[in-house]
Amino acid sequence: MCICLLGVLALRLARKVRQQQRDLGGLSQTLERSREHAEEQKHRLAERSDLDRAKDEFISTVSHELRTPLTSIRGALGLLSSGLLGDVDARAHNLLRIASTNTERLIRLINDILDLERMESGQSPVNLRRCSLYDLAREAVEMMSALAEAAHIRLELNSYAAHDSIYFDADPDRILQVLTNLLSNAIKFSPEDSTVSLEIDGNADELSLKVIDRGRGIPADKLESIFDRFQQVESTDSSKKGGTGLGLAICRSIIQQHGGLIWAQPNESWGQPDHNGAQTNPGTTFCVQFCRSARIGDTAFPREIAPLAERGEGLILVCDDDPGIRTVVCEQLRRHGYDVIEAGSGEEVIALANEQTMRNAPSPAISAILLDQYLPGLNGWETLRQLKSSAATAAIPVVILSVSSPSERPLLVGEAQGWVQKPYNEGLLLAELGRVLKSKAGTVKDPQHNMRTSRLTV
Repeated sequence: MCICLLGVLALRLARKVRQQQRDLGGLSQTLERSREHAEEQKHRLAERSDLDRAKDEFISTVSHELRTPLTSIRGALGLLSSGLLGDVDARAHNLLRIASTNTERLIRLINDILDLERMESGQSPVNLRRCSLYDLAREAVEMMSALAEAAHIRLELNSYAAHDSIYFDADPDRILQVLTNLLSNAIKFSPEDSTVSLEIDGNADELSLKVIDRGRGIPADKLESIFDRFQQVESTDSSKKGGTGLGLAICRSIIQQHGGLIWAQPNESWGQPDHNGAQTNPGTTFCVQFCRSARIGDTAFPREIAPLAERGEGLILVCDDDPGIRTVVCEQLRRHGYDVIEAGSGEEVIALANEQTMRNAPSPAISAILLDQYLPGLNGWETLRQLKSSAATAAIPVVILSVSSPSERPLLVGEAQGWVQKPYNEGLLLAELGRVLKSKAGTVKDPQHNMRTSRLTV
């Protein structure tokens, strides 16, 4: 009997051993599959990283290779259209107008694509500071007033917020970009002699703004999709109304960076007839809402709109490796009273700056240097560092001319006195140069920022 019992136990033990072996085999297979899956994921991440790197390089190349010639084209067309280089007949003037309009459209498209890519890839950080929503709204209305007048549209700004509840922490340039984009969109799709309203409100916890138009309205099935890239309410809008189809996508990215919400909704008067019984345009309201992290009673840092450029004086050294851009910039400066010398490389800048300084010691004859970043040989930022490290040239203010924004080269921001992003507007270039020269003379002091950035955003 004992032998029989031992046999049963041995049989059971053998079964357990075989089951454990099967379990171990299954576990080994699971571990092997997990390792294979991990290797596959690692390979995919590496491929994605390579793609992201290639995309970043492509964006950088596009920035330089497209913006640089567009700067020359825009400037040259502006000089020809002004008539200062000779009168043109009506037919030629119309062709110049068409070329200028399409150049501006192409510049907006390139800027919008690059801005959106940088924001969504995290390469365009939000620079928070205390600001006033009312001041930003008023500045946006002032900026868009000329466009509204040309379209015979009235702009109105209404504030329902208490004075101490309109301050908040945000990137003012980005919020201003949202406001101008929404106002531009509303003006574009509004009928003549109608009103576009910008309304702001707020309390201790949150801020809200609305842009209300009296246009044709947006179908219910497109109220969300219009915030996608290259989306239009109708397929013909791009050709008829202009625009890139990226403005609302950029608005959404900016508001999301600020932790807010943006959406579109039909006006409350959707489909209601007017007093004559005629069907009215339903119109659309774009709503923005975000929390305000500022404390009640805080004051805002003032924002200044770049003044009209005054007639300047002084010797300006213009450095750009593109001779077309140098020609345009020098002609623009000469028209406004500046004397100009040119350089095509960083080495030439250093040599000319030292030569002028030694010739006119103790104060340099060069009033300011306009310096491109992407130069052959000694590049722009190395040229800037050499200028600032030399006692002979350190006092000469430098304004960077670059396809990049200051946020992409933060180390240069403290060394340069000004920054203008290509393709630039002539008025903004002259205003930034004038500001830098006045700061050098001690007539303008900005305790908050050593440098202001000029950039055309419309």
